[in-house]
Amino acid sequence: MKWAILGAGNIANSFARSFQNEQAELYAVASRSLEKAEEFAGKYAIPVSYGSYEEMLADEAIDAVYIATPHSHHYQQIKLCLEAGKHVFCEKVMVTSMKQLDEVVELARTKKLYLAEAMTIFHVPLYPKLKRWIKENNVGKVKMIHAPYGAYKPADSPMYFYQKELAGGALFDIGTYALTFALEFMSSPPSDIVTLGNLHESGVDESSVIVLRNQEQELATVELSFATNLPHVGVVAFEKGHLEIPNYPRAKRAVFKNLEGEETIIEVDDEEHAFTHEINHFTKMVLAKAENPTLTKTKRVMEVMDVVRREWGLVYPFD
Repeated sequence: MKWAILGAGNIANSFARSFQNEQAELYAVASRSLEKAEEFAGKYAIPVSYGSYEEMLADEAIDAVYIATPHSHHYQQIKLCLEAGKHVFCEKVMVTSMKQLDEVVELARTKKLYLAEAMTIFHVPLYPKLKRWIKENNVGKVKMIHAPYGAYKPADSPMYFYQKELAGGALFDIGTYALTFALEFMSSPPSDIVTLGNLHESGVDESSVIVLRNQEQELATVELSFATNLPHVGVVAFEKGHLEIPNYPRAKRAVFKNLEGEETIIEVDDEEHAFTHEINHFTKMVLAKAENPTLTKTKRVMEVMDVVRREWGLVYPFD
C-alpha cells in the first residue's frame, strides 16, 4: 500500500517520522512549493515529490493520502482526493461542520473508498483494552466523565491557532480530543448540551466549558482553553470507582481506583505510539477491507461541535 502526504508542514513531519509499516510505503509528498516538497522528501527518504496536489493525485501508484493541512482546507482536499480514487486519512478535525462531513462520507461511500480521521484516541490500543477491562470487571454504571484540555497559545503565534480564516480556535484544535474522550465512554450520544464560551478578539474561541448529558443520565464536563494550561488527565467515574487516564489524547496507561482507594493499573506494551498506531490501523483496515467504525465516532463529535458553535456565535468565513 503506497501512501502520500498532502502538505509538508509541522504535523506532516510528525507523520513521516512515525511511518513504520511492513505492508506500506511512504511513497510521495506534495506541497504547493516543489522546493519544499523536495526538501521534505529528502529528509525522510520519500521517493517522489510534487509541487502541486493535483499532480500528485494523478499518480496512479498512490493508494492512500494523509491530509496534513490546516482545518479550513480539509473539506475541499478530501473531496479532491476521493474524486481521484484515493483512500483518505485526514488530520483532525476532519472537517468543520456536519454538513461537510455528511457530504464527504457519502462521496467516500459512493466511490467505495476508506475515509477516516487521524484522531489518536480512535487508533491507540489502550482504549480497546480499557473497554474490555471495564466489561470484565464489576465497576458499575458510568456516572461522570471529566475531560480537561488546556494548552496555552500566545495570541501572536504564527501558527493557525488564532487565525479565523484557517479555522483556528481551541474547539477544533484541542477540543476534538476532549469531546472524543468523553463520547468514547458515554453509553449513548448526548441529548442535552450546555455550554459557555469566550471568544478571543481574533474571533475564534479561546476558552469554554461544555456539559453533556445523555438518556442514561451520564454527565460529562469538557473544559478547553488556549489562555492557560490544564492537566490532560481524563477521568471516568463509575458506581464502584474511577479511572484516571494521564495524557488521555495519547494514552498508554490508566489507573482504576475503587471506593476503598485500591489501585489497578491497566497499560499497554506500546513500542509504537500515536502516529505509528494510526498509520498501521488505517493500513490494516484498508488492506483487510474491514469495517470502519471511526466515522460514527467522528460524526458524534461533530454534532456536538455544531451545537456549541451556534451557542457561542462562532462563524467562520467559509461557513
